[in-house]
Formats: sequence, structure tokens, C-alpha cells
Amino acid sequence: MPPLGPPAATLSAAAARRAVRHVLETGAVRTLCQPIGSLSTGDVLGYEALSRPEAPPPLDSPQEFLAAASACDLLEQVDHAWRLAAVARLGQLLAHEQLLFINCTPTALISGLLSPSSFQSIVRRHGLQPERVVLEITEERAISDFDQMRRIVSAFRAAGFLFAIDDAGAGPSSLQSIVELRPDFIKLDRWLARDIEFDRGRRSMVEAICNFARQVGARVIVEGIETREQLTAFIELGADFGQGYFLGRPEPLPFPISAEARRTIHRANRQRRDAPVVSRVGDLVTITPTVSADTPGARLMDHFARNRHLEAVVVLDGSRVEGIVTRGRIFERMSGQFGLPLNGRRPASQLCVPATCVDASASPRTAARAALERAAPFQQDPLVVLEGTQLAGIVRVHELLQAVLAEEVAEARNLNPLTGLPGNRRIKEHLERLRAEPAGWYLLYADLDRFKHFNDACGFAHGDAAIYEFSRILVDAANAARHDVFIGHVGGDDFIVAVHEDDLEPFRAACYRVLSRPRWFDPDGKLPADITLTVSIAGCPFERVAHLDYEELAAILASAKRLVKHAGGNSFEIFEDLAPPSAASRSDAEAA
Repeated sequence: MPPLGPPAATLSAAAARRAVRHVLETGAVRTLCQPIGSLSTGDVLGYEALSRPEAPPPLDSPQEFLAAASACDLLEQVDHAWRLAAVARLGQLLAHEQLLFINCTPTALISGLLSPSSFQSIVRRHGLQPERVVLEITEERAISDFDQMRRIVSAFRAAGFLFAIDDAGAGPSSLQSIVELRPDFIKLDRWLARDIEFDRGRRSMVEAICNFARQVGARVIVEGIETREQLTAFIELGADFGQGYFLGRPEPLPFPISAEARRTIHRANRQRRDAPVVSRVGDLVTITPTVSADTPGARLMDHFARNRHLEAVVVLDGSRVEGIVTRGRIFERMSGQFGLPLNGRRPASQLCVPATCVDASASPRTAARAALERAAPFQQDPLVVLEGTQLAGIVRVHELLQAVLAEEVAEARNLNPLTGLPGNRRIKEHLERLRAEPAGWYLLYADLDRFKHFNDACGFAHGDAAIYEFSRILVDAANAARHDVFIGHVGGDDFIVAVHEDDLEPFRAACYRVLSRPRWFDPDGKLPADITLTVSIAGCPFERVAHLDYEELAAILASAKRLVKHAGGNSFEIFEDLAPPSAASRSDAEAA
């Protein structure tokens, strides 16, 4: 919702009031919808309802109309009427899995004009389930009582509704609202999209909010995407969804994301997946000119004047790095009436600043840390890269950070998105490393009993919650171990654990302490009391099976797990001597 200012000065207060009342009483409003698309697939997540009053200029502008409504003390009524019109207009038009985003002021929630039960009835009457309606909390004014707002939001959540914080990063309390209300979606204000391709400050802020959103279980929607470059930038920064003219304009009917935007999304994600991961700084080196320590400032200046793309020059005393001269600093030194006379004859050793040197074998992450730990005036200076004692070149800070991001993306591809634990590729790699010295290690296979029945009965959201809670039990049990415990998420409700024999009993005891609690799988207490869920954990000494290939190893562990499941309840059993199953029994084991 746009910020509310005074109504247009060209319209009298009485005329503005009459116009607002006319729109309110006759329902003279057009409801448009703008798509919100996934920045990983290009599919439509849902649509934001946008209302356009049918009123004389300048009140045909939503911003002017809402300002007039606010001045007439009719903002809450207009807000409510437009919300109901949006549900009535769009409820039957959206595909069954798509969400409807509707603006909602904090005042409307606090006033009681909108109640959970009545709004639940309204959306159902128009073909929607509350779980498909997202209330965007807009900030026409700051929220003053967060305790009260939390209670109201909780009541709407209990009725099934989802929440978003609109214009994050712009309003007086939007960031506090995110922390206090824990929304399902965070919508970034459109001002962050401006110059996002190259504005380091905006990029840092977006990246920080995306990282924070992942920590609190929210998803980020970026507003105001108007160009291909902005869309690509937000994909690189990790935003989940996008909205803006480049993806789709507001229309009377729900349309998919534009073909050009979909192509851009697919291409950017493909490039992100295929980006080579740089393992050493030496692979990022740019060759740069060097000068001797006694080179006069005027000649240094000439180097930069003749090459407008030259960013830095390394100053050498023999073969030793004396320092670095950047383009910005030399022009600053030589500018003004006395710059050249004072510094033109000074040697480069007096005009340079100390260089941050890193070895070519260092990782981009290590080098980036060294760059960012410098004092603020030097943080963007290139790093000098050495091969032993010899100069290899320089590396720019933004290239380092891009390499670190590519490394993190590559790592994330091998992690399970639900639990954040290593996936199949990392499991295989870890087991291959263990094969070299398998003595003393136990391999465990853990899963939830009758999970498909639980998932079908309770819904996938509770199923995912149970899988996540079980993963935390395994991780917490591993944290108390003396040796590093490896936990991998095979997929679904299946986990592989490699634990040292010294930690096997403490690991078992720590798991049982939590699993013995009757409702460990229902942290929010939303499931009926008669719903239960147990786990089975089976294992064997890795040394006994280390010679088997990965498929045989999976089959023998599945066979052991099947034996454990017959015991019922929360079972944890170690088989000291397991033989590889036959082909027939292997098929049965995998089915189990």
C-alpha cells in the first residue's frame, strides 16, 4: 500500500468526502491482480489483489483516494470493502494451489472490523481456503502494541490464514514486525530494486534479509522488479519470489509470468548451478602493472591516465611487495591546485598504502575474511596474491565474494532443503572416506515407523515437521559426542548416521531421552492426542560391511532396519554380524 499523504489540494474536503462515500457505498472499484512468481522455477505462487477506485481525478489514483479516505476517517471501511471485493472477484479465478495476497492495515486487525471467523466464512464462500489467503500487513502507521498484534495474528493463524510483512526495509517498524510477528512471507520494498545490479549497499541488505528469513522460516518476495538485470540480481542474492512489471503487470484476469521473465529465471538458475566452484584464490588472479618503490608520483599518475580501466598498481621494493596504489587514491592525491606540485616527485613508496597479501593456495573464503577484517577505508582495496614469495597478481573483493557465494550454492545443492543435512552425494563421499579406516565406526540407518500412514492422516506439513524434529534429535545427540558424528538425510524420513564406538551408547541414550517424550513429533501441539509416531534405528560395525559397494550397503542396512521394525515402538538395535541379503530378500528389505 502506498504511503498516505494529504488528499489532493485541487479537491475540496467536502468533495473528497462525497467521492469516497460514493465509492464505498456503490462498490465502484476495479480489482486487478499481479502475479508473484518463483525465482527458481518461474511458476506462479499467487497473485496480489490491487484495487483501483472508479472516482473523478485525482481520486482515481489509489494513493490519492486512500489519502482522502484517511482524512475522512474512512480508511478502515475502504480497506475492508476492497478486501472483500478482492476475495469475491478473484476467489473463483485462481488455480487451486495458488495464493491470494490481500493488503490489510494493522488498524483493520486491531479494530475488530476483520475477525478470523467471519473472514474465514467469507473466503470459503467464494471458493478459497484460508490456507490460500495471505494477509499483507501494511504500515500506514507504525504498530505500537506488538503484544496485542501477536495475539491477533495468532488467532488468524489458528483459522488458517497466512501472513506477510509488506514493504520490509521501508516502514518505521517493518523490521521489528518481522522479528515480533514471524510472518510466512517478507515482501521487500520496491526501493531496494533500484540499482540492485551494482549497488553494494542494497545487495548487502537484501542478502542479509534473505539469510535472516531462512533462519526464521519465512520466504522473501521482492517487489518492483522491472528489468532483466534486476531479476537476475535477486536470483543471485537468494530471494524466493518476485513481483513487478517485468514478471507481469496488474491485469483483470490472472495471467502467468511473462515468457521473457521465465526464460531469464531458467537461464539465471542454470548459470548459478553450473558456475564453477573456485577452490583457490590463485584461480581468480588478475595481472596488474608493477612499479618500483622509487617511481615518482607523476609517472604513477600517468599509468592511470593512459589506462582508464586500470584499478590498482602494486609497488615493489626489489621482489618484495611494498604496497598498493589504487586509482581513487592517486587521483585524490594529485587533485586540486597543489596536488601535483606536492606529490608529483614523491616516490611510490610514500604514496602507496600497505597491501593485504594472501597466498595463491588460500581459499576464497579465507581471503574474503582477510579483506573484510581490514579497516573500513581499505576494505574494497584489491588483495595482492603471492605464489610463494613471487607476485602472482591481484584479486578484487567483489570477485572473492562471488566465488564464496558460488561455493555456498554448491554446498547447498548437496544439502537436504528440509533439514539442512548432507544429502546422498555427501553421504557417499563420507562413506568412501571412512572406508580407508573403518575400524571403530558404526553405521546406523534411522527412519520413522509407518510414516506414510502418519503423513496421509495428518498432512504433509505435519509430516515435514516430524521429519525435521527427528533430524534435530539426531543432531542434538551428535553434539554431545567426543568424535565427529556424521548425519546424512537420504530423503523422505530416512537418515544415515556414522558414529564412533566410544559415542554409540551416549548417542543412543540421548536419542531415547527425547523419543520417550510422547509428543516429540508435534512441537506446536496441534495433533489429536491419539496420534503417535515412533522410530526405528538399526546399525552395524562399519568394518564388517566396508567392503560392500554402496547399493549392497544400502540393502543390508534396510534389511537390518526391517528386523528392528518388528520389535515395535522406539527401537535402537545394533547387529554385530550382518550378512549381505540375497537378491530376493534385498528387494523385500528395500520395500520395508
